[in-house]
Amino acid sequence: MSGRKRGTEILSIRVSSDVAQFLRAKAAERGLPLTELGGALLEYAAQAEANEAGDALVMPTVRHVVRQELEYFMERLFDFTVRTYMEAGTARRMVMASMLMDMPDGRDERLALIRSIEEVQWSATWDASKRHFAGLAELKREVLDAQERFQRKVSALERADQFTTDGTE
Repeated sequence: MSGRKRGTEILSIRVSSDVAQFLRAKAAERGLPLTELGGALLEYAAQAEANEAGDALVMPTVRHVVRQELEYFMERLFDFTVRTYMEAGTARRMVMASMLMDMPDGRDERLALIRSIEEVQWSATWDASKRHFAGLAELKREVLDAQERFQRKVSALERADQFTTDGTE
């Protein structure tokens, strides 16, 4: 019986003299035959490539889920920001209005006046917000345009890199 292990195959490979010398030294250092060390290294490399290929299949799904959750989070954050904007603007306007107006004596009359002031101030805040939201929409458009330009540049660089690695410059 040969020294061959069950379920294995013998491969002949060529490596540079420097690599061969390095592998012989490593095999001697670990007390292994050169064939076992070389086989273990090749198995490790093949497994790493297989794992990378598997990751490539899973990554688009992971990216999609993460992007979806980030979009949901950003939408909620935007809602909170708008609400805070509206509340702060209305409160500021109401404080200013209350400093200028005389309040009636009765509780119900005061509440009715405050509610009417609040409605007017909320409307004023909403009208002012339209200008700010238009600015946000413009900013979003500019960011998306920049992102598209970046993606085009990355794609162009990848194509250029592909030409140089194929040797078809």
